[in-house]
Amino acid sequence: MIEKQICMSVKFFLETIPLSIISEMKNLQLTVMDQSVNKEMEKLLAKTVLVGGKRLRPIMTYLFGDFFSIQLSKITPLARAIELVHAASLSHDDVVDNATTRRGTPSINIVSSNQRAVLAGDYLLADVIVSLSRENDINLIREMSLVIQALSDGEWLQLNASESRKYSREIIEEIALKKTGSVISWCCVAPAYRYGASASVVEYCRELGHNIGIAFQMIDDTLDFSDKSQKDHFLDMENGIINSVIYEWLQMNPEINEAFKKGKKITDLWTNNKLQEAVEVVRERAAKKLARANELLEVVAQEAGLDSANIAKKMAPLKSMIRFIGERSL
Repeated sequence: MIEKQICMSVKFFLETIPLSIISEMKNLQLTVMDQSVNKEMEKLLAKTVLVGGKRLRPIMTYLFGDFFSIQLSKITPLARAIELVHAASLSHDDVVDNATTRRGTPSINIVSSNQRAVLAGDYLLADVIVSLSRENDINLIREMSLVIQALSDGEWLQLNASESRKYSREIIEEIALKKTGSVISWCCVAPAYRYGASASVVEYCRELGHNIGIAFQMIDDTLDFSDKSQKDHFLDMENGIINSVIYEWLQMNPEINEAFKKGKKITDLWTNNKLQEAVEVVRERAAKKLARANELLEVVAQEAGLDSANIAKKMAPLKSMIRFIGERSL
């Protein structure tokens, strides 16, 4: 019954996306724009981090652009930018995490090398900043710089926590905020700038994106323990990385938690005892974040003075997207 509800949620979300957005998505070129790009690097990116994915970030950016009634062609550069930054972060993460696969295929560092994976990710980031500079809006460049900064800071915090083994719910949430919330906030904030929103509306959009992003990461953590997960089995645990589910599981198993703090590997201590309870705790916390996101969506509509006659129609796909994030199983 639960799987049926999830499938219905995904179907409803997809059906609520305006056809205009689906059409504009076809014009989204997820390639390096610079004609002088090293062709070997371009091919490496095209067959690894730029392949597949749900393209949820561009879709969200378009949906928020439509929410503010902005011409979608003006949103395309913003949607492209955030997906390329996400791809760059995947390229770097695969090196940091010693990954071997991504989305069921060999990761970029395996296809090429750690050095080339880092360089390719760096090149994508540079291409994004160059492309955004053509939009003649310093706010967009500043916001994207903050996203890139947050991604690095989040990875640093995660490394420190994995080495010290000093985890808390607050630290794990801060990592999620920086590594995922920052990216999702762009999808909300960048269209707000395009609309010419006030500073207060921009900040509401930022908070909205942060809540969606943290919830997205929490749900992602629960999926690591799904039979459908395509991630390297227990890879994070092998690297000493504790996500929100593993943290709650450790709290529910005090003896294991103490052994972990004293230096034992999680993989050597692993048991399914109370795992499902930990998953449910994380899903409940994610649901609260998404409920707050729904509240903020209403606040943004009111504070921005959006057309009340059309706002329900504009808001529907965003609300179904929030529902989809909370109920997704892949």
